[in-house]
Amino acid sequence: MSMSKLYGVPLSPMVRKVLLALEIKQIDHEMVPVTPFRKPEGFEKISPLKKIPAWEDERVTLADSTVICEYLEDRYPEQPLYPKSPEDKAKARWFEEYADTVMLPVLGTVFFERVAKKLVSQPADEVKVQEILQTKLPKTCAYLESQVPETGFLFGVSLQLADIALATHFINLAHAGVNIEFAEYPRLAAYIDRLFQHPAVAHRIAEDKKVFGGK
Repeated sequence: MSMSKLYGVPLSPMVRKVLLALEIKQIDHEMVPVTPFRKPEGFEKISPLKKIPAWEDERVTLADSTVICEYLEDRYPEQPLYPKSPEDKAKARWFEEYADTVMLPVLGTVFFERVAKKLVSQPADEVKVQEILQTKLPKTCAYLESQVPETGFLFGVSLQLADIALATHFINLAHAGVNIEFAEYPRLAAYIDRLFQHPAVAHRIAEDKKVFGGK
């Protein structure tokens, strides 16, 4: 059994971010189910803010997806998930920060209302969803439309953490029945298609669908 443990649930976009990093780096680990609503006794010893994901191995206990991914990159430098130059590395960290602080409350709220609530038999606040789709999501899409490349990924031909940070939120948006339209955001829609077709991302989407009872 692996000494390394990832605490959380795969449907969480921040947990999924770490799972994709682990998958691409081929790091053996054990998944320990922890939901935001039901945390085990003593969880704050591993995650002081009681948030998921959290990581534990024979060397460290860590919380926060960004911190965990940076640790994995430093400890397992094979299959790098960050670009090499200081300029590109800074840009990559910016995209990750943008995903964590801007995309999570916007896209995450749509997923929470339409999917997470349904899983616990609660009704969605569709008024809130529509407000986000009409006022907040377009701003995010317009910004990313101006940033993503016409081909490949953000920093070349390989999927890196900056791409993963964006992908994890678009996965949850798709689970909530919202797809970015080619007619409105052609570069972004094509980029998301490329993300979703990447083997590691496609695998995670397939695993998610098992939770929903899909194939």
